[in-house]
Amino acid sequence: MKKLYLLPLLCFLTLASCKDDKELPVPQPEPEVPVPGEPDPETEAKEVAFSFRYDPRPEGIEDFELILSLNDSIILLDTLIAARTHHNLVVKSDKTKFDVTTVYSDPATGKYTMKTYVQVNPNNWHVKDYRTRTVQGETQVSTVHYSNVTDIKRHRFSSEGTNRYEGDFHRDNLTMKYDRLLPSDLTYLLLPNTGKYIFAEAGTEETHVDFSEAITAERHMFNKPPGVDAITAFLWGYAKAGDYSKQLLLYAHTSMPGDDYNLLYPSTVIEEFELGLSYDDAEGSRHSYGYAGTTVPTEVDMLAKADFTVTRAEFDNFGIEFEEDGPMSYEMMWEPRESDLNAQWYVYLSPEETTFNAKEFLGNLGAELLEGKDTTRFSLSFISSMKAEGYTFQSYHDYLNNQEAYLRKEMRQYRLISKRFR
Repeated sequence: MKKLYLLPLLCFLTLASCKDDKELPVPQPEPEVPVPGEPDPETEAKEVAFSFRYDPRPEGIEDFELILSLNDSIILLDTLIAARTHHNLVVKSDKTKFDVTTVYSDPATGKYTMKTYVQVNPNNWHVKDYRTRTVQGETQVSTVHYSNVTDIKRHRFSSEGTNRYEGDFHRDNLTMKYDRLLPSDLTYLLLPNTGKYIFAEAGTEETHVDFSEAITAERHMFNKPPGVDAITAFLWGYAKAGDYSKQLLLYAHTSMPGDDYNLLYPSTVIEEFELGLSYDDAEGSRHSYGYAGTTVPTEVDMLAKADFTVTRAEFDNFGIEFEEDGPMSYEMMWEPRESDLNAQWYVYLSPEETTFNAKEFLGNLGAELLEGKDTTRFSLSFISSMKAEGYTFQSYHDYLNNQEAYLRKEMRQYRLISKRFR
């Protein structure tokens, strides 16, 4: 009988013991409270390395200030470094995108130029204030003699070496004096009134061309969007596709407009074209469209109004809205008002950033080169939006700041819309 009572008692004691063990409190560490303006202690900062180069203009600028910050006003890097030099830099952060600002002053004019890229990864960037694809080689003053020329009231002459020339017309002979690219240059003459053009290789100081052998040019009239008065067209050509070091200006609408066309272009010799179209819409925004390819586009999707609307333009309260067919990047420029400070500040943002407190941003930046300057009174000068198929905000600025990709003209078409505010 004792055994019958002993077993339940042992089971009761065992269960009671287990229950008591589970209820014993386990000491917990005190949580760390993040300090405002400092990185979160629970987030482990890593070393982020990046390469950066900046070529300011003019050439005499020797150094510039580079600042990397986070969007919560934390400054990760503020340094004065040499211009036109590749720099390998390191910051500590758990982020991969930063607000990147450059500042420099021109000692000749006392003007400050600032650029801010909001939320980008600047690795391998080579920023240049001035870029060109053409290469100016050795030239020699030479002459092209055209015979059988009937009407030169309007004309377009150009060569791969220059667009500058002196012309002389006597009876049916036209003489063009220009700087010939050595050892050989390609010349082009278009007479809009006749609708004809001719190319000629110029391998000597004197070249003779019979214009009666000229070819009829292609002509096209682009359809204007509602409210647009006129479209301006420029067309450049490259005799060898992919070689952008030698460029010919084939058409300039401003000097040769027509009633039944706004573009004349050759159908021979040129392997690759670059077309630029521009116009002002009814609200005063400037539209620019660019295309590069082996053919000249005849249909261009042109907008009747800007793809953005600025809702607030204050220095401490900027707001913007975008249309459905909006850009992948936009830029604004701020300039001082009622101030002795001579400066221009360019800010590049993703369309995801629809508000911006420029005054607070610049104040928190604390740029060393702007110390003692009044940076509290700026006003918006202009804003522009950029759209290019296949590009994001990051990849677009990667392209612009990759000189090899830019020289290869990897971006084949774009739409740029801008509006001035002062």
